[in-house]
Amino acid sequence: MKKTVFVIIACAALTAACNNGKKASNTADAQANTTATADSIVYEGVLPAADCAGIRYRLAVANDSTQGFSLTESYLKSETEVENTYAYAGKLEEQKATVGGKENTYYKLPMGKNEPTTNFLVVNDSTLRLVNDQLEEAATKELNYDLKLVK
Repeated sequence: MKKTVFVIIACAALTAACNNGKKASNTADAQANTTATADSIVYEGVLPAADCAGIRYRLAVANDSTQGFSLTESYLKSETEVENTYAYAGKLEEQKATVGGKENTYYKLPMGKNEPTTNFLVVNDSTLRLVNDQLEEAATKELNYDLKLVK
């Protein structure tokens, strides 16, 4: 129970700190990282982007009935230098859907007012794949849109 309350409070604090998806400071980024408690499942990866060197995603999902999430997106100038960081928190929506003739599980992350939902395909226990709003994978298979389990 205490862990559930902690995750809820941390998500609420993060939401207030990041101003509903606006540019986050280093403090908000640190808060997003602290929500990955012992009971959270954490995925990370650097995904391709059109206007920068890539976007580093860090997704922490509460491993309890709250289904809370914390997502940090860091837009990279280079492999090591971050240009902008955005932090989001909320309640993950798990959905089963049939796409391309195959039923899969998807995580839908509501990012806040006037922000598009971010969607991930649950590939397996250790991999999530970013998909579009129709839950379709990228047409280009050469690019990696996967987040890998780190904790």
